[in-house]
Amino acid sequence: MRICLVDDDSTQLDYLKLIIEKWADNNNVNFHIDFYHSSEEMLFENNESYPFDMILLDIQMGKINGIELAKKIRETDKNVTIAFLSGMADFVFDGYEVQAIRYILKPVKEEQIFELLDYAKTHISQEEKYLILSISGGKKKINYKDIIYFESMGHYIVLHLENEEFDYKYNISDLCNELANSDFIKTHRSYVVNAKYIERITKNECELINNIKVPLSRNSYKSVNERFINYYKGKIG
Repeated sequence: MRICLVDDDSTQLDYLKLIIEKWADNNNVNFHIDFYHSSEEMLFENNESYPFDMILLDIQMGKINGIELAKKIRETDKNVTIAFLSGMADFVFDGYEVQAIRYILKPVKEEQIFELLDYAKTHISQEEKYLILSISGGKKKINYKDIIYFESMGHYIVLHLENEEFDYKYNISDLCNELANSDFIKTHRSYVVNAKYIERITKNECELINNIKVPLSRNSYKSVNERFINYYKGKIG
């Protein structure tokens, strides 16, 4: 679980870190925490892409308060879990505008954070999977549902979205294992496509949206065709 904490009080950040470590140890959960001491720092470091499972925001901070930061996050990420920590109840209704799951009043109690983390863990397990890529010195979160197809090129995988593409060092065998029991289908030794974007299958290629065509190997035709049909019957497996 990747958690982001934004609070201008270093003592509060240290306290939250201890609580999260205790919860993670009790629940056998791997976690990573990113700390930011201001909204400006958080926005600068993440460049409108927020590669976190949960973001905890203090409200009373500098020029950009927690509510304004949450609104900025929601401009590009509608799904990340957001919760507020505050010493005042004045902003509780503003939390609904940004779909915050909790508004916790300080002083924060351990059991409140435990409950919040329990909720986030359950929510994340039901959420769509995503990749975190290092791009131009920053991190970018890419949902699998937005990927049209993967293409293997040497030691790299190129993932193709509707209007852009990214590459990262990986091999296609590990990718196929990672995508097992998903909506992705391997059509060729170098191509894995998202079934939701397939429009037609011929004997030697898959036609995807936007006139994209990827090769379909002879040995894969039967299994790909079956998976494609089952996908649209809601029985992909």
